[in-house]
Amino acid sequence: MSNFETTLTRLIQNPRFFLTFLAGSLMCFVPVLHFFAFGYLYRMTKIMRVNGTLELPEWEDPSRLFIDGIRLTIVLLVYGFLPLTLGLIIIRLLISDLSYTSVNVFFGFWNLAVLSLSCSAFYRYQRSQDFYELLNFTLIFRMALVFFKSNFLVLILCYGLALIFSPLYGISIFSLLMVVLIQSTYYFYGLDIKGGR
Repeated sequence: MSNFETTLTRLIQNPRFFLTFLAGSLMCFVPVLHFFAFGYLYRMTKIMRVNGTLELPEWEDPSRLFIDGIRLTIVLLVYGFLPLTLGLIIIRLLISDLSYTSVNVFFGFWNLAVLSLSCSAFYRYQRSQDFYELLNFTLIFRMALVFFKSNFLVLILCYGLALIFSPLYGISIFSLLMVVLIQSTYYFYGLDIKGGR
């Protein structure tokens, strides 16, 4: 948890954080423009993955930002939206007699698991920017399990942050992705360094 606090503090204390956060959040309110915000997050985590430092890059090369935003969106659709939808259907069908609150508890836990899965898939994809990496289901599930166990409190905080800002969905989406992608990249980068990869 201390690593998360250090990383988050370093991010917030960056003089460019407020304008970056505002720009990304506003873009997430508008379909298609959100690709630029996602591309920015892609670029930020790519820098972190390469040299292990948390930097806020410039908003430059819009065409590259857009393409990288599409890449992140594809990963989130395959490993985020589809599992969330499937989980909601299964919970509703198998546990139909549960109260509304109980369903929300199960679905909330499922959201945390899917968030961990999405981050793991994204880190794996960014390794080579090859979508075939997303087919390595066993490795991605193992990564997600390790990340879920080690960062459970961080995932709860990120999910809570998203719920707090949910009426302002642009802020909710951008803040959730920014924090959780930074944390997961930092975590997996540390494991790669220890493993000598």
